[in-house]
Amino acid sequence: MMNVVYSGLLLAIILTLSACKTTVETITTDQDIISNEEMGYLLVGVETNRSLRAINLGGESGIRLSHEDLRQGSNFILVELAAGEYVVEKVELNRWLRLFLEDEENWAFTVKPQTISYVGHLEIIGGGFFSRSSSIEFVNRSTEAVEFMEDSFPSILLNRDLYYGGPGNDSFFDVLNGKGE
Repeated sequence: MMNVVYSGLLLAIILTLSACKTTVETITTDQDIISNEEMGYLLVGVETNRSLRAINLGGESGIRLSHEDLRQGSNFILVELAAGEYVVEKVELNRWLRLFLEDEENWAFTVKPQTISYVGHLEIIGGGFFSRSSSIEFVNRSTEAVEFMEDSFPSILLNRDLYYGGPGNDSFFDVLNGKGE
């Protein structure tokens, strides 16, 4: 009987820990800090008229971009992540209101090793103060991403290629990096 109780408790702890998201910190200084060859930078824009608590990503590991990342005085988030495939799973507007995203292919993106992977702007538009409805989509604003990196992180941009890793295809960065037509 005790083994069943301990097994159930152990299973509950494992499931709880496996559901936890790792919170990453936004890069705030223009220093190239990629810690190893399996890491890259994630650059995502956020455009919203709602206050946001967090953006939850699934993939190689669960990642949580917190409200502190979203309030750094810019509408971009730049973080170091393990290279791999990720997906935006949900957006937390506050403690109680969350946007769960369907159609995974529309929310999937790639972080390449040793590069800056711009994945698009997450646009979240709410219907008003008392409205619970919101529209959400990924929009590609590559030119704005380049301008942000040139203004805020020129040293990192000088050392790393910038690629589009979001939904769909975009050859703008290939041309910018001298690898396209």
